[in-house]
Amino acid sequence: MQHLAVREHQHRFFSGIRVLLGVIIVGLAFFQLFVTFRGLDQPAAMDQAQIARQIARGEGATSKMLRPIDVKGMDTVKKKQALNFNAFADTNYAPLYPRVLSTAIKVTGYDNFESNRMDAELSNVYGGDRVVASVSTLFFLTSILLAYFLCGKLFDEMIACTVVAFMGLSELMLQYAVSGLAQPLMMTLLLGAMLCLTCAIRHNEEHQQTKCALWSCLSFLLVALLCLCNWMGIWIALGLVLYAGITFKPKGLHAAYGVIILCFLVLLPALSVCAPTGGVTDKFLHAVYFGFGGESGNQLMRSTAEASVNFNNSNFFLRLFGYTFAQFNTLYTNMGSIVVTPFFLLALFNRFKSTAVEGVKWCTFYMWLFSCLGLALFGETAPMGASQITILFAPIFAAYGLAMVFNLLARLNLGKDLKALRALIIFCMIIISSGLFLFQLPKQLYLGLWTSARGLPHYPPYYPPKLNGDLHDMTNQEDIIVTDQPWAVAWYADRKALWLPRSIDEFTTVLEPIFGRGNQGIQGFLITPTSHAMPSGGIAGIIMDSGDFAPLAMEGKILQLAPLHNIAFADQFDRHANEQTATRTLSSLVSSKGQYPYRNFLLGADIIYYSRTPYNKR
Repeated sequence: MQHLAVREHQHRFFSGIRVLLGVIIVGLAFFQLFVTFRGLDQPAAMDQAQIARQIARGEGATSKMLRPIDVKGMDTVKKKQALNFNAFADTNYAPLYPRVLSTAIKVTGYDNFESNRMDAELSNVYGGDRVVASVSTLFFLTSILLAYFLCGKLFDEMIACTVVAFMGLSELMLQYAVSGLAQPLMMTLLLGAMLCLTCAIRHNEEHQQTKCALWSCLSFLLVALLCLCNWMGIWIALGLVLYAGITFKPKGLHAAYGVIILCFLVLLPALSVCAPTGGVTDKFLHAVYFGFGGESGNQLMRSTAEASVNFNNSNFFLRLFGYTFAQFNTLYTNMGSIVVTPFFLLALFNRFKSTAVEGVKWCTFYMWLFSCLGLALFGETAPMGASQITILFAPIFAAYGLAMVFNLLARLNLGKDLKALRALIIFCMIIISSGLFLFQLPKQLYLGLWTSARGLPHYPPYYPPKLNGDLHDMTNQEDIIVTDQPWAVAWYADRKALWLPRSIDEFTTVLEPIFGRGNQGIQGFLITPTSHAMPSGGIAGIIMDSGDFAPLAMEGKILQLAPLHNIAFADQFDRHANEQTATRTLSSLVSSKGQYPYRNFLLGADIIYYSRTPYNKR
């Protein structure tokens, strides 16, 4: 009877903890979404959002953001036939997530641009941003629920509740929750796959091979869906294939099942998506350039040929090996600064009694190790990014790390003091892991309540009201805007936007003839703080980033420094250092003497739209 009373007391205690955690986490998620939300700030989120809007309109997976490398690639595949830029196929993103977003956009009516225009007097945050962020927030909350079930199934209630607290109070995870990126959905699918794998391992231990095969196939299915959210998920799938091949009996059979599922659900869609601009091989090489090129990967997207960007292939495999193990150095920050995540590596040396716990541990390790290789190959190091997948493993790493800490404490033979010490350690770890977020919370609350009427945009470089309002009004939907933030123009202004090339020669001799064959005109150039406020390295950084268009990128800053002189800086670049070249000069293209002579100041000199004819702003 006493034992039952203790269990009943523990049940009520953990029930209260679950309710409290649920209220806190849901409250924080909605606080971020409706009070402190400043709009989207990830280019990939805006880009996928505008593709999703195209899907919601019934126009398929087409894009209004045009990359020069894709324009040239599609022109080559079409053998220089006229391209239809009103239906320019997207070949850069996995197909599932934009379709998930398209459902939310369609349901909320944001596929109709005109009926949901921004009113700058009321809000600086675009309503469509909140719709996209709501989708990622919903999947974030779902992933927390699945993490609770998985950790409870593998360990116990205390570890499950603690992992939930880590996730809900992690600043990085909360940023992903409102980022509009696919990571929250990917985490949901990965945790679901791990739950299925747990069942498969237990059935394999009980020699129930049919049930084991069904659960393992279901885990492969969920990982395949993860790959269709982001192609980086393929590295995770490779780890699962390896684990299934060496663990389940008969050896190799489950891995074969997994390969078949991945080929049908991932490889075939990948071939179809990449075909319009040259195929999977070209896209893979572009991704490698992105990671190992001597210059920024963005510069490749803004060029028309790989030869335009230097590729540093010296000691390639040595650098790849070094970059792979460099992921160990960023493990803590890339997993949301959760203090126990590095202890997962110690857990590898501890053999757990449960076969399922041991199996999930090694499967997670294989998937993470392959992910490190993928991140090294494609050069992703920042904690926040469209291709950053380290964060997906944070709940599992935290659970095993916490279990390892508890195991070490249990070996100290503390007796009755063990529970109190364990509770104290949990409290300290939560405070350490969420310290930065909790420290900033009062400030965020103050700013959120103070500016809740209009909101604070992510400026610089994004100022949605001007793109959604003035830029949309002074441009047409037929012709293209050349700009340094095409993802924002495509999403907020609903206009076709070409990523500003770095080379005037490539623009005039390669891209303009392609546009000419497609009866596609260029209506103007938009320069924003993306060019003159974001690059590191000052003037040298602007020159490296903008290439031949660097004087145009710097013109706004010069006007700000000398507003009374009204300097047309681009006018000064009316000749080449090499007089033998036949390339057009910058001043003949964009200046007071060129094709686009009129400067329209959308937000002072910070955002300038260069056009053929003058416009009167509303």
